[in-house]
Amino acid sequence: MKQKTFVCYYRVSTQRKGRSGLGLQAQRKAVEDYLNGGEWKIIEEVTEIESGKNNKRPKLHEAIALCKATGGVPPLSGPV
Repeated sequence: MKQKTFVCYYRVSTQRKGRSGLGLQAQRKAVEDYLNGGEWKIIEEVTEIESGKNNKRPKLHEAIALCKATGGVPPLSGPV
């Protein structure tokens, strides 16, 4: 079976949450749990600090473009 590649997309809503790592840590754990036990490789992790009120997500678009360029599975964001 061919190994799947994944691009992980994480988002927190404030600079404070981004600096503390608490929100990001939980998201990474959720993705790790979701991928546990499979033939996979994370090729990139993209993190965005952006309010949920803002629909512009440049890092999300970056992650999607990376998936298209590498044949990776579309972005995951925790909690899954």
